[in-house]
Amino acid sequence: MSPARTLLPLRRLACGAAALALGAGLVPALDAPARAADLLPPDDLRISEVYGGGGNSGATYTHDFVELRNTSDAPIGLDGWSLQYAAKAGAFSAGNTLQLSGTVPAGGTFLVQLAQGSGGTEALPTPDQTGSLALSGTGGVVALSNASGTLTCQFETCAGETAVVDLLGWGGAATYAGTAPAAATTNATSVSRTAETGDNSADFTTGAPTPQSSGADPTDPTDPTDPTDPVEPGAVVPIAEIQGTGAASPLAGTTVTTEGVVTAVYATGGLNGYVIQTGGTGGDIDPATAEASQGLFVHSPATVGDVEIGQGVKVTGQVSEYYDATQISVAAGGLTTPDAELAPVEPAVLTGGFPTDPEQRERLENMLILPAEGDLTVTDVYETNKYGEVGLAIGDQAYRQPAETLRPGAEATALYQQQLDDMILLDDGRTTNFSTATDVPMSYLSTEEPVRVGAGVGFEEPVVFSYSFDTWRLQPTTPWESSATDGISFEDTRQATPDEVGGDLQVGTFNVLNYFTTLGEDTPGCEPYTDRAGEGTSVRGGCDPRGAWGQDDLDRQQSKIVDAISTSGLDVVGLMEIENSARLGEEADEATATLVAALNEKDGAGTWAYVPTAAAYEAAGSDAGQDVISSALIYKPAAAAPQGDAVVLAEDPAFANAREPLGQVFAPVGEDSKGRAVQGEPFFFAVNHFKSKGSKDAADASLPADPVQGNSRTSRLAQANALNAWVQEQQEALGVEDVLLGGDFNAYTQEDPLQVFYEAGYTDLGSTFDEDGWSYSFDGMTGSLDHVLANGSARERITGATDWSINGAESPLALYSRANTNVTELYQEGPFASSDHNPMITGLDAEFAPASGGGNGNGNGNGHGNGNGKGRDNDNKGPGKNNGTPGGSNSGIGKGKGRQG
Repeated sequence: MSPARTLLPLRRLACGAAALALGAGLVPALDAPARAADLLPPDDLRISEVYGGGGNSGATYTHDFVELRNTSDAPIGLDGWSLQYAAKAGAFSAGNTLQLSGTVPAGGTFLVQLAQGSGGTEALPTPDQTGSLALSGTGGVVALSNASGTLTCQFETCAGETAVVDLLGWGGAATYAGTAPAAATTNATSVSRTAETGDNSADFTTGAPTPQSSGADPTDPTDPTDPTDPVEPGAVVPIAEIQGTGAASPLAGTTVTTEGVVTAVYATGGLNGYVIQTGGTGGDIDPATAEASQGLFVHSPATVGDVEIGQGVKVTGQVSEYYDATQISVAAGGLTTPDAELAPVEPAVLTGGFPTDPEQRERLENMLILPAEGDLTVTDVYETNKYGEVGLAIGDQAYRQPAETLRPGAEATALYQQQLDDMILLDDGRTTNFSTATDVPMSYLSTEEPVRVGAGVGFEEPVVFSYSFDTWRLQPTTPWESSATDGISFEDTRQATPDEVGGDLQVGTFNVLNYFTTLGEDTPGCEPYTDRAGEGTSVRGGCDPRGAWGQDDLDRQQSKIVDAISTSGLDVVGLMEIENSARLGEEADEATATLVAALNEKDGAGTWAYVPTAAAYEAAGSDAGQDVISSALIYKPAAAAPQGDAVVLAEDPAFANAREPLGQVFAPVGEDSKGRAVQGEPFFFAVNHFKSKGSKDAADASLPADPVQGNSRTSRLAQANALNAWVQEQQEALGVEDVLLGGDFNAYTQEDPLQVFYEAGYTDLGSTFDEDGWSYSFDGMTGSLDHVLANGSARERITGATDWSINGAESPLALYSRANTNVTELYQEGPFASSDHNPMITGLDAEFAPASGGGNGNGNGNGHGNGNGKGRDNDNKGPGKNNGTPGGSNSGIGKGKGRQG
């Protein structure tokens, strides 16, 4: 099973595919903006500030509050008025309605103290009224009504209700006045009115909370919180001075005029603004020596339809930090023409390489840049289908899970966090949530140009380097429309067949991602995941099956798995996450038999067979495995022959929360030069599926959190020790020396469970033969949860190994269960996205007996090698192990272990 996902940051600000030199005359086609909510011109009494972080973590004040302001020259009584609150997507309710009373003095404020949290260090000034409304710390809706009854309005119509005197929606709220809600807040910030246009997005600015009650003295104009160097009204302030050299603008909260060349326009898509940059800037820039940024995002729903890329503009508005990104909010009338023509802007070429240092990145905020070849590589596509964001690693490789090369600990954890911090999001210039807007084509994703982890990224057009929601982003200069026009190319890394691994026999693993032949639609209680037409695709919950919903869904899933296994070249395959039919009350191995039948239909009758498991579970004292998913073994009879029955490690407490190991002795089979059937040296192959990282385990309760190893690491370590001990018992009982352990160990290569096997003499074949290979992608980092391990004697027979990257690199929307999720269809026939784990393939020397010569042929175990070999009798098929010594006179092929063929 996959680890639990850490979601990337939510949404979402601004900003940047345009010409390399931007001057006047470039006119993009602009769609009409979305219909705005009614404007609500402020009355004499208005909402002046709202704070919902009171008492939360990081808050200074202990209570939430709403501050009202009377701008008239007469007092206003509040009897019969109400203050009402709704969640961002919710409706007003009686329980969130506060009846107001008292009087707001002429020209004064009225402070309403609301719910208290458990934190905070300062009490509010003495409030004028108290209530118990609990506001969100990030966003919501507050209405000031001149009536006592609960408002029933919601969304666009609310601002036009006669009972609504003032309305504030902020932080992505669905109900607001004007064109968009005000910016989101944090536990340390409020939204305060700074303008009077009737548009929440233009009128309210985030900043430190400043509650004032009716008894407060007017703010002293010499208060040190005021700018020490006030900006002269009408003077043009350079963008670099607005940006400043720190993380926040030194002019935040100040109304300024500035000018620049338009480098990006987002008239559609939800960003509601444009980007300007100081004329004549750009070209070669070393972020290590650059000073303040020359770019600035202009948030202006009122004027975004009036600008063009390459146009010189002068704008006037208030500077603020929106999710820690500097911007200027410009209302209608705030856009004019510069006094003189501005020089064109060139995209920045980063001479010192793409920066990772936060200060160096800050110097590029909202500037137009053109990344160089090799600067960036796709490292995460998990969330691309939701918000059109592609995770990019700095450099020419995707980020690697630290535990692939480092033992878990402080160094690995630090590297893990550093890579998360360094990651860049390639954004799409719009705020669309494709999980709900399913009829809108997803950004970047297509079958013509697959976006895969590990692919290099080429930039034919410049992008804007922006920051929002705690993440640095590259924005196209207009909202994304199609892969053909986005100015960005992705390397095609799909590989139709795996790399050659050599050997006489290929042995490996394949996680088949909940392959169930017991269908959800046929099982009472099952609930489906659905496509955009409302049709079920896979089981969501409510029942034991975990796979396909209907037969058509199973057909899609099965087709891809069959193509992958058939093309892999594997002869013996350990399967994980296949239906445990016996546990579901079906005939034992029914699902495995169905998959084998489908493989034989493709590859020819008799090509594939499976290892029965019922007898193994019965012999171990169990009627079936403990989980509804299990492991299985399939093989090609022409290449390998099972020796005896399968064995299973059942009823062991270490595997109470995982799938039991399943093992089988196989002997390679073939023909000698005379066409006679021959068998090679037997080996024991055990397939495993350890406890996942995603869910917590009580055994880890006393351990510190470890983002590298994840959850349930105590369980996986216990499972590794139990498996190691069991395999030693099986070697002795079955009389076999060579051992291969395969499967999904849910542990990266240097994690503690794998160390158990290394200390016992095992070698991880993936990291040994395919150093750059990996089987799984998580949190924007690649690593191997799937392994094939060889003990010392089996290692001598290994000729190669590879991870075939057909699954881990793909978007989840290419899986069978995501068909028809979006109007852009990513599901395709073929092996790619047949699972979420890559198959692991190893080559094994069969060690067939030689065509002539060999040991003494008497089956008594006295054969000798020819100097350093395994003496073998090429005719005697006795099962006994001889004690042949190196250096004998008989011819042979041995490697120092002397065995009888």
